[in-house]
Amino acid sequence: MCDRHRFTFNIALAYREQALDQFERSPMHPLLSHEAPELLGVYALYIENTAKKPVYVGKATKITLARRLSEHARKIGGRRNIDVSEMWCRYLVIDTDGEEWVAASAESALINHYKPEWNKSGFGGHVPGSGRPGVRVSAWDAKYPPK
Repeated sequence: MCDRHRFTFNIALAYREQALDQFERSPMHPLLSHEAPELLGVYALYIENTAKKPVYVGKATKITLARRLSEHARKIGGRRNIDVSEMWCRYLVIDTDGEEWVAASAESALINHYKPEWNKSGFGGHVPGSGRPGVRVSAWDAKYPPK
């Protein structure tokens, strides 16, 4: 077969593009009343509902979107220099069918696209080593210290 008849399909690229497209079509919700379902998926946090770029992107694969967003609302609500009432979120339910890589791939696509400032800042609630003696204060904790 000659090359002009060869067609290729990049499933990873197609998946990333579809995840981003569907995510951007999902509505924004105030973080304090997010209405997220008890399902798995990916989400993003925004400061203000008009923001085009999220400050944080995450996935909910072990716990539900509703629980994960509520955890973030509690954490932000207990901090200075930020008001949880100004926070918004967007989420996309993903049927992982028991395969965590599906949501992880969508999360990775969103992080690579948006490059959110809070990712890798120490914001995510499950920072390895946090609370141990000698562990430095994360950039997020320094900017938004506990009340």
